[in-house]
Amino acid sequence: MPKVTFEYSLKPALNALAYLQQRIPRLTRLKAFKLLYLADKRHLELSGRPITGGTYAALKNGPVPQRLYDYVKETAGPNSYSLPKFPEPDLRKFSDSEQRVLDEIIEKYGKYSTGQLIDLSHDSAWGAAWESAQAQGKGSEPISWEQIIESLDNGKDIFEALFDD
Repeated sequence: MPKVTFEYSLKPALNALAYLQQRIPRLTRLKAFKLLYLADKRHLELSGRPITGGTYAALKNGPVPQRLYDYVKETAGPNSYSLPKFPEPDLRKFSDSEQRVLDEIIEKYGKYSTGQLIDLSHDSAWGAAWESAQAQGKGSEPISWEQIIESLDNGKDIFEALFDD
């Protein structure tokens, strides 16, 4: 099976992060990254593509969007749990389905504690990557889109749609 990749650009990922920040008071970095993971999975499940398209890494506390994590760490500082203040999100940059899914995730999980979101994000895709990281003595390991798709109830349908030529 060919490797699954999606187009990624930092600007749309930052826009999604700004959208979450605008709607969830006192949003922390950890909580934001878990919500983005859930939103990407949900949008992938519904439409066959994630919102951000970025690669996730399995860390002890669950998945984080790798490039966005690096950007935020560089901007806010490596030891900060907070997010930098982002400008207002540009709603015109979201498709209708992306905005609906972000709103759904905010409504469903926005009031969850960080601990609850960590538990929720510890799915089979994270587990497989985290187990691999631990076996290699590493603190993180990329989570492939194949692992994420396999964790979805309609994963077989998504694979068929992605590779149907």
